[in-house]
Amino acid sequence: MFPNLFQEVGDKVVPTVIDHLEVCKTIEEAIEILSFFERAGEINKEYVLFLKNNPSLLISMIGKRRRGEYEKRGLL
Repeated sequence: MFPNLFQEVGDKVVPTVIDHLEVCKTIEEAIEILSFFERAGEINKEYVLFLKNNPSLLISMIGKRRRGEYEKRGLL
């Protein structure tokens, strides 16, 4: 469907759900991100439930990076 996608992306890495969670400022924001990725089919329901049922793990991911740091780390 996208024959040149790898060449277009090049050496850059597409951000994962973890990258998006690290940018969140609140748990509510993180839960919204998890719901979005689940609806989009990027992550499975078991992973979402695991993160939602372990708030200490979810809190440890939140706020680790600021918006705009994707380019610095080579992410799209």
